[in-house]
Amino acid sequence: MNNSIFETTITTNSQTGSVVEHTSENMPARAFFFVVVDEIGNDGYLTRKVYASLDDPYLKAMNLPNERMLNEVFPERYGLKGKDLTSNATIAEHVMGVNTKSRYTSTSSIFPEGSPRFQGKPIYIDINKAISSGAKLVSTQEIIDALEEYKSIAPKRIKRINQIIGYVQDIDREILVTDSIPARAIFTDDSLRYVKTIGKVGKVVQFFGFAFTAYDLTIASKESIKTQSMAPISAEVLRQAGGWGAGIAGLKMGTAIGVTMGITTGPGATITGLIGGVIFGAAGYLGADWVADFIYEN
Repeated sequence: MNNSIFETTITTNSQTGSVVEHTSENMPARAFFFVVVDEIGNDGYLTRKVYASLDDPYLKAMNLPNERMLNEVFPERYGLKGKDLTSNATIAEHVMGVNTKSRYTSTSSIFPEGSPRFQGKPIYIDINKAISSGAKLVSTQEIIDALEEYKSIAPKRIKRINQIIGYVQDIDREILVTDSIPARAIFTDDSLRYVKTIGKVGKVVQFFGFAFTAYDLTIASKESIKTQSMAPISAEVLRQAGGWGAGIAGLKMGTAIGVTMGITTGPGATITGLIGGVIFGAAGYLGADWVADFIYEN
């Protein structure tokens, strides 16, 4: 850290032991940035079977534009969307196949197998990420209700409609997704296995930045060295980051901080990972200073 010199004029007196507190606007500080990775699958997944290759004969026969072909085979890279986002096709028309160009995408709530009636490469849609990106879900029951209403429009097709209702309800467990699903909400077998293996990892990161005053951190650092404990410096970080706001943000960030720096609460007791997240997260709910004093009172 660079040395800094501050010049100021302070009114004093001749009384022995008198003290005047003066706060400089140029107190040296250091900024710290923490990265938080969103968790995946909090609200579950939907499964869809897609074409495994651009050379699939059925896909080629559709004569789709190149962009659309990539969407069909690699939605985990390019996203997924209905064939026509401006279409007025109804839920029943989509499910019955009367209008194949709709804004709906068919998926299954059967995870991870998907519907046994369809073949292809399975992909998994993170429900929470899809909804947060603007997509909407049409539940299995809503599909069945729409098909029941469709009977009045197509009375000659009641037998076929009842058959489709059976598929939707008992075999496919179909759920429709409207509009577009971004690539960050879609996983394959390999990518889902990977993120589950390494823990709470997703495709979206958030950044939190704080500026800590160098003087107080220096004092706390010396105390940590003196006592051979991370408690003083950890507590000071908590005090200075007391304006986190939402406790949820604190909990998320806490997990990252707990993993990277650890918190020592007693001789040889280093707490990292999830437990670190609990301590830092509690700061968001109960107040950073309260938690800091609990770790190390100054």
